[in-house]
Amino acid sequence: MLKSNRHFIIVVCVIGMLTGCGGNSVEVPDELVPVTGTVKLDGKPKANISVIFNPGDQTSGTGGYGVTDSEGKYTLLHRSNKPGIESGEYIVTFSMMGLPDGSPIPEGKDAADVGAVQLLPEKYTNPHQERNRTMATVKAPEVTLDFEISAKK
Repeated sequence: MLKSNRHFIIVVCVIGMLTGCGGNSVEVPDELVPVTGTVKLDGKPKANISVIFNPGDQTSGTGGYGVTDSEGKYTLLHRSNKPGIESGEYIVTFSMMGLPDGSPIPEGKDAADVGAVQLLPEKYTNPHQERNRTMATVKAPEVTLDFEISAKK
């Protein structure tokens, strides 16, 4: 249980860093590259998977995030909530929170209130893991990046 809570806290912190806190305006770079794609979990498109692009060592900027829809499609948003991210190399992580039995978080409920846990293996959720890292290159004018991940460890 402690490990699952740690993953939840990490995901919340990463999303918080990407989205920023209210009240401060975020500077929007001159050029954001639109990034879209599809995420399949165990071969099928899956809704409610967070897709997080963390800047690599040589990439400036803040990265971006998106959440898959019912067809597994996502669109990345910059920290300013504008579509797209800066060009560069990114470490891609994924997160899917749910109840310990694997069922989705009930509508209108907060993940922390229902004891939600990370349903994906650490190899997809930890940007600092050296092995099995998912990398992506973003270049203008636009990029489509599809991912296939597995719920199995």
